[in-house]
Amino acid sequence: MASIASASDWPQFQSDWKNNALEPGPAVKTEPEMLWHEHTSANGDNGINVPPVIAGDLVYTHTTNGSVWAFNKHNGALIWRSKTSGGSALQSSTPAYGDGKLFVASNSGDLFAFDASSGEELWSEHVTDSNFECPITYFDHRLYIGDGLRGGIDTKYYYCYDDTGQLLWKYANGNSAGFLWNGASVIGDFLVYSTHEGKLLSLDKETGELTDEIDLGSEDIRFSKEDPGMFRSSVTYHDGYIYTTSERGQALGYVWKIGFENGYFIDEGWCTQNGFSTSTPAVHDGKVYVGQGEHGYTGHLTCLDDSNGDVLWSYFVDAGVKSSPVLAVENEITYIYFTGAESDGSLYCLEEDGTLAWEYDPTDDVGYILQGAAISDGKIYFGTDGGYLYCIQEMIPEGWEQFHKDTRNTGFSPSNTPDTNNMLWASEDIGAVKGSSTVIANNKVYVNCGDYVRSLDQYTGEFLSNHSNGSTKYKSIASPAYHDGNVWCGLPDSVNSATTVADGKLFEGEWDGNYYCFDEVTGEEIWNFSTEGNAQATPAYDNERVYFTTWIYGQTYGGNVYCVDANTGELLWDQNEIINNCCSSPTIYGDIVYVTTYNFYGEGEIYALNKNNGSILWKEDIHSTDSTPAVAYGNVYVAGGCYGYSDLQTYCFDAITGELKWNTTPEDGIGGWLCSVAIADEKIFVGTAFETEDDYTGLNGTCALDAFTGELIWNSPFGGSSPAVADEMVFTIADGKVYAFGEGSNIDEKANLKLPGFGSLFAIVTFSISAIYIARRKERRRIFKVGG
Repeated sequence: MASIASASDWPQFQSDWKNNALEPGPAVKTEPEMLWHEHTSANGDNGINVPPVIAGDLVYTHTTNGSVWAFNKHNGALIWRSKTSGGSALQSSTPAYGDGKLFVASNSGDLFAFDASSGEELWSEHVTDSNFECPITYFDHRLYIGDGLRGGIDTKYYYCYDDTGQLLWKYANGNSAGFLWNGASVIGDFLVYSTHEGKLLSLDKETGELTDEIDLGSEDIRFSKEDPGMFRSSVTYHDGYIYTTSERGQALGYVWKIGFENGYFIDEGWCTQNGFSTSTPAVHDGKVYVGQGEHGYTGHLTCLDDSNGDVLWSYFVDAGVKSSPVLAVENEITYIYFTGAESDGSLYCLEEDGTLAWEYDPTDDVGYILQGAAISDGKIYFGTDGGYLYCIQEMIPEGWEQFHKDTRNTGFSPSNTPDTNNMLWASEDIGAVKGSSTVIANNKVYVNCGDYVRSLDQYTGEFLSNHSNGSTKYKSIASPAYHDGNVWCGLPDSVNSATTVADGKLFEGEWDGNYYCFDEVTGEEIWNFSTEGNAQATPAYDNERVYFTTWIYGQTYGGNVYCVDANTGELLWDQNEIINNCCSSPTIYGDIVYVTTYNFYGEGEIYALNKNNGSILWKEDIHSTDSTPAVAYGNVYVAGGCYGYSDLQTYCFDAITGELKWNTTPEDGIGGWLCSVAIADEKIFVGTAFETEDDYTGLNGTCALDAFTGELIWNSPFGGSSPAVADEMVFTIADGKVYAFGEGSNIDEKANLKLPGFGSLFAIVTFSISAIYIARRKERRRIFKVGG
């Protein structure tokens, strides 16, 4: 089955047919770690000098000896390898993906089409006795590409083929050296590209007929140059303008912006001297980002003002930046990624003010880096001519220290997980509250047991100690939270709200509709926020903002989502257009907030909201639920349904578009309104539920599903409450007990490495708010309230 393309795809050079180079998903903002790297050659003669392309769950690369490789983008597993014609080439053509096919242009002048999921060759056509060195531009079942430099100055062609291998047209560019990195942009009805000699051409994309042409070395435009240099980059289109670069040796080169309307070039824009450049500009939010510098020299990543071409800043690196920068935006900040052209080079990330966010030096220290990167689902992919393809991501901490793993409630762990339902241990009946979730830290499992939080040995389930938890209202299913040797478990008046620990603060909600912020060390109240309705969500925290939901008890309607300043409690936005009750906790992924709704008389929904203003990006129907969404692999997962009232199902949606990827069938009975799924190791873990006249929160099993297909991997009749994952183990609750699943000698080794007598050690544990602070808080409510 062909891999399904998604909004997080990077299917061709610079992401699309306009070379926009912008990823809508989350950015890699902080020091990254390598998720995986794979070698495409055992003998070192198979380098990677083009950026990879990404579609669905696969990442593709074209190597210098003509091989084509497809890897699983999540774990680096080799899916297939195929071969094109032609021998070794320093500069290869970047492939393009479209409609289930991967299109590759070889060094020998042939075009190939492969089945994108299997690697089967579908067709090949000999196009030219020259070679191919520029990227393939794909748009609407058509491929556009130009002759390479082989053969010297001659008539060189730009070609249009359809995706079945039929030549539709070719356009003759007389007395041209050819096209090195000169990829095209598709703009409405037109194809636009630059020639090596400094011309811009606009062709009818259907017929190949010339619409317009300008020479940047003549007086066609007022900012032309007598010697514009050689044009060896692709063109970018953005908001009515064409952008490209040129070079004439290390010292001389330009960045160009030229107006374009209805197929014709307009004498508008600018030209800025920036030195040697073969870098394709990336344009976003009033700025133009472009690389500068030849190999063997130092270089810069330069940011120009889009309105006039003035240089805003220039970041120096000790290698030429021949690569084309790519962009990701999160928290309204643009992050710029590029590589330096040298052996043992690096991948760099800059913030939009030119500050270095991080530098990543790949492990093959002899690998030369020529081209740039591709971005997908918060991960960055790039290759070296040492033959290595890398996937890096932000570091994800081990452990499961808060509800749904972290401050953003993502529900995703980097841990490996069991492939079978092997149960490592089951605790005694300790009164574990069903519907609650465990947290795992410091080799312990912390469990809400009503009047107590109890700690168990992580590897044996041995009971360690009780920690008084006061008396919570309505048998609270709040989950504990751990940080820096302390444990919290909600307010005494809370129902389901767990504590979120972030940035030295504690964020909690309670049933009467108030959300609170306390100092983590002293417990002193910093602010409180009064909402319309009842508050039971575990707050989500990101970038000094806190997000939470409310619902109105006894009413069908009344869902609200709030965003407040984490330091002051000031309301930043309130989304009150959601029809049904928002009972779940919010989840943050990149610049999106996900929430679910419960409808007592019909179906619920899952919503995706803009994190910065609360606007609704998309919504999809699901069974009513309190389940907190979980996000990984570019997807958002959620469980829903209430036994006896609606089917129990688990769903997977594209995180960006909301497209339904899969769902379990009603007959499976997998899911439930109180179960928040956990994700790890390309699996999702979710409970199954039942209901009796006396119990609407019954649990009767745990399932592991394939995260990409929803197929059942294993199930167990034990557990079922919102799972937690850590250290290759899965933890869940039912029948007052905690259950731990796992397998392998690695877990046994970790258990044996514990210090003697560790099980009897008493952890220093405190709780969120003492009775004194609770009393003081209630007194202060009438003095300090924000919102509401």
